[in-house]
Amino acid sequence: MARLQLMFKERRIADRRQLTGLFPGKLLRAVDQREVTGKPVDVSRSGLGVLSAEQMDPGTELFLEIQGQRIALQIAWGQKDFGKRDLFRYGLVTVNPDDNLELLFLRTGCLK
Repeated sequence: MARLQLMFKERRIADRRQLTGLFPGKLLRAVDQREVTGKPVDVSRSGLGVLSAEQMDPGTELFLEIQGQRIALQIAWGQKDFGKRDLFRYGLVTVNPDDNLELLFLRTGCLK
């Protein structure tokens, strides 16, 4: 039984914390400043999981605009979300390793 559990062990650098589903600000495309509609799912210090109906490519640069600051993000990966019709799941990472997304979501009350 323990062997099966290891097969499905998460391979992330840091554990993710579940979010309320609300962005504490706006998620914007860096290229044209257009707002990306979506739902944040989970967060770690330097990573953010997002569901969106918009199809975007890995490498796409985004900004999380929150409380007067902009956090630069990049799409590390994306895939169709299993079980969710016409939605995509994205893994975003911070461009600046000093940015702490988990702390930001905690301060704004968006952690479960």
